[in-house]
Amino acid sequence: MKTKTACFTGHRHLLQEKRDTLSLLIDQAISEAYQNGYRRFLCGGALGFDTLAARRIILSRSIHPDIKLTLVVPCENQALHWSKEDQAVYRDIRQQADEVIILSPVYYQGCMQTRNRYMVDHSSLCICYLFSFRGGTAYTVRYASFCNIEIINLAMDHSQTDITLRENQCSCMFISRSAGKNAGTARSFRLQDRKLRKKNMLSSC
Repeated sequence: MKTKTACFTGHRHLLQEKRDTLSLLIDQAISEAYQNGYRRFLCGGALGFDTLAARRIILSRSIHPDIKLTLVVPCENQALHWSKEDQAVYRDIRQQADEVIILSPVYYQGCMQTRNRYMVDHSSLCICYLFSFRGGTAYTVRYASFCNIEIINLAMDHSQTDITLRENQCSCMFISRSAGKNAGTARSFRLQDRKLRKKNMLSSC
């Protein structure tokens, strides 16, 4: 099942003017994954990109009825402090999901990272929207690179194809998609990578 499962991860804060373009990119990524045999899609149910991806997966079932949405929830009370509007959207997504996996009944420090690792561990493809090295999305993509699974970053410009991320002797190839003016992502990866390698070399001396 892992070979036919893809996971989504992305930032919580999305610019409103990018949502329509990003929706189209998600639709394209789902369609391409489907053509490559993927039928099960994992989402973490968080605000922002997770919510948008889950809704696009639900909509895609009108074209591909055999697509399955699995919601991987870090804790049962994940939406406790969200706005009423966001809670309503979250409940709707949960109701329409084909499967809901709850990893913990209550919140604990580190449960989000546990959720992220779970999704990567049960997937062979990670579709992300990554343009910042801070937060859970960066953590998840780095973990995916350690696991050597394919990563598609929807935040990369077409000019940034075939970028290799090397860290701790693990590497992966990024397939780029254009989502606006985020082409600097690739350069940031390389710069960040150099800094990490230099830091590790100094600390080992």
